[in-house]
Formats: sequence, C-alpha cells, structure tokens
Amino acid sequence: MQIHRPSEQRRLRIALIIGAVLVLVFMAADLVLLPSSMYELYTFDRLLLQFPIILIVVVLSFWREFMRYRAYIFAGLLIALSYSNYWLIWVCWEEHNFIFPYEGTILYAFFCVFALGIPFKLAASANVINILGFLGLMWLAPVYGDRVPISAAFVSGSLFICVYARYRLDRSVRMLKETNDRLLKLSKFDPLSDLLNRRALRDQSEKLLALSKRHDVSMAVLMLDLDDFKKYNDSFGHQQGDEAIKEQARIMKQVFKRETDILGRYGGEEFIVVLSDISKEQVEKHAQTLLDKWKLAQLKHAEGAKHPFMSCSIGVAYASKVSEISIDWLIDEADKVLYEAKEKGKAQYVVTEAQC
Repeated sequence: MQIHRPSEQRRLRIALIIGAVLVLVFMAADLVLLPSSMYELYTFDRLLLQFPIILIVVVLSFWREFMRYRAYIFAGLLIALSYSNYWLIWVCWEEHNFIFPYEGTILYAFFCVFALGIPFKLAASANVINILGFLGLMWLAPVYGDRVPISAAFVSGSLFICVYARYRLDRSVRMLKETNDRLLKLSKFDPLSDLLNRRALRDQSEKLLALSKRHDVSMAVLMLDLDDFKKYNDSFGHQQGDEAIKEQARIMKQVFKRETDILGRYGGEEFIVVLSDISKEQVEKHAQTLLDKWKLAQLKHAEGAKHPFMSCSIGVAYASKVSEISIDWLIDEADKVLYEAKEKGKAQYVVTEAQC
C-alpha cells in the first residue's frame, strides 16, 4: 500500500485554499465588469455555490482517508465548479441577455488537473463530461451567437490539451520512477544473483545488528562458498558458472524467507546470510537444508572436484548476545569456520558460538 506523507496532504489543502482565494479575487474583478442588476445572481453562484464546494473539499482534506480518494474528490470538484459556471452563463443569458465569459471553465480544468494533481484517466473522464456539458449549453442557449462554433472548439480544444498534457506528465513521471527504481536496484543488488551486493549487505546488516542490540536478541552469520568453483568454471565455462551462482541464490531464497533475513553475494562464489532472533538449533537446521537442496540439484561437477556434484561449504558464527560485537567480527568468525569446513572435506557446515 502506498504511504503518503502528511506534508503532501497539507500541500493539497493549501492549494485548495489558494483556489478559494482566487475565486474571491476573480469576484472582485468580475463585479467591476458586470451590471449592478446581476450582482445578486453572480454572488449567489460564487459565494453560495462555488466557494462552499471548495470549502467542503478543504474540510474533507482533514479526513483520514482523504489521500486515498483525493483523485475522485478533485475530479468531482472540477465537474461541480464547471457546471456551476455553465449554470451562471445560462442564467445570465436567459434572464439578463448578458454574455458571460467561458474562460473560467478552462481555468478550473488547469487548476484542478495540475495544481491538485488529478491523474490522466480521471482528468480525461471529468473533461469529457465538461466538454459535453459546454456543448449542451451552446445547443440550449447560443450565448456567443455566431461565435458559438469557435467558442465550443476553443473550450473543447483547451480541455483536450489539458488532458494530453496530464498524460505526457504522468508518462514522464512514470518513466522517471521506473528509471530511478532500476538505478536503486542496481545500486543495492547484485545483477547476477539478484541478492544484495556487498555494500548494501553491510548496510542492512549494520541496521539489523542495531535492532538486535536494542531488543537483546541473538544473531547469526552464515558464510557460504561454492566448492571447487574455479574447476567448475574452467571446465564448463563462465556461462555455466553464472548458472551455478544463480542456483545458489535460488536455494538461499527457498531456505531463508523471513522479512528480516538478509541475503547477499559477498563476492565471487561467496555468499552471506545474516539472521536475527534465531536459535542455534534453527541455524543448524537451515545450514543442513542448504546442503540437502544442493544434493537434490544434482549439478554435475568438474573432473577433479572433491564431490561429483556441485556443493557448498558453510561457516556459521552464532551469537546469543550481541551487545559487544560487530558485524565485521561475526563475518570474520564465520569465515574462519568456513575454512574449517573446507579443510574437513567440503559440502558441510561448521558452527562456532561466538564469544567476545
């Protein structure tokens, strides 16, 4: 679910208040041009129709669910303001034979779509409704005489441009977001394994360690290394070597599924898993599951490798208390026992209970 910052809600509220103020400013300008006989009608439309409509939306902006439904509320606001203006144009013509300008319709559209941020699809729907309303008004009351066709074309064209500009803007923003997401992923994830890269792994591990210290829970670091990987690469080529790296990542993702589990590629054929709030027995069970899944993979190894099928060795550093330790220290301890696992014949794990 998308989370919206309170500042954005305040910004929209301020924009609505600015819109209400603009209505009052335009009132002052319009009253200079209007005959005095129309003051009552005009002030009724602006102060008892348009102004209250905007104030209702301002009040709604304090609603807890406002940000979820804001696009629909603003689209409704745009339609309500436009049709209020159509009513004023029609009554001015029918009762006073006065040609009231239509430019307000265009101003409402651009303000609501861009200042309030109505997205493309809703903006298109609202403006189609407004175009149809203006065309209906011109059919019922040819206010602008022989300029009705050009007036209808101008309003329709302006609202179309408004919608098209919204489409281009939304598309540009979407493309920019997708690009930023890709760049963010590239900065944090190893492109081959789709696990955290070394820098991101360290950053996330430091945060998890701080959280573990705060809640006084255990931590474990598992260092994994593919056995005889260089021989595999030399025999089958780098493309197959890449597939072995991907297989290791897939197996790790199958075993470690908690949101707090941190999985990363440390470099080359080395991988690291950082776990928090877990028992030593659970860690050992996970390590054995990793080895079992490699056995099930049945990935044929190179000639001269220690085992006929690809496997990995695992060094585990477990700490029941983490108040005085660092991530680097845990990684170093895991690296030491990984070396022991290699010396003992590979395709196995060795656990050390870290003591500061």
